[in-house]
Amino acid sequence: MVRFNFHTPGTVWSGNTMRPIVCTVAAVLLFAASPGAQTAPVPVQPPPPTPGAVSLQTAPYKQETIEIKLAPKEGMEYKYELDKGQALLYSWTATAPVHYELHSEPAAGPKGYAEFFDQEDGREQAHGSYIAPFAGIHGWFWENRTDRELTVRLSTSGFYSGSLEFRRAQPVKRKAF
Repeated sequence: MVRFNFHTPGTVWSGNTMRPIVCTVAAVLLFAASPGAQTAPVPVQPPPPTPGAVSLQTAPYKQETIEIKLAPKEGMEYKYELDKGQALLYSWTATAPVHYELHSEPAAGPKGYAEFFDQEDGREQAHGSYIAPFAGIHGWFWENRTDRELTVRLSTSGFYSGSLEFRRAQPVKRKAF
């Protein structure tokens, strides 16, 4: 047997004195490391799904990219047919600043009624997502207030069923998707 003698002023520690302390520390460490000594994690309940976070559709989404030429001082509207709750992702750029309005007309609303969401003078681009608050036509009016022709490039994807193009003194152009 090995004996240890530790001397500090006024005290003598021997191997026999240290043995109970070392054994106690070893037992505590072994117990703490044993699988049964650790408590099982408390299961965490996930929160309920956020209402409206997912909107399942019966048809696949559509995509479109168009270029719209606007003569000096000319304006036009381009709109999509969307049902209530359907989504539209969009990005448009213009080759010069334009006046624009993002607005919607409800299918069941009075003639001439529109709800406006965004409008600005002198903008060259806009990007975003839109959820139709009601069934109807939803889209943009662009106006070229310059003295030169400009081009608006519109890229969209969404759950639209058709589009309409409105220009002064021209028949409405309809496109089915």
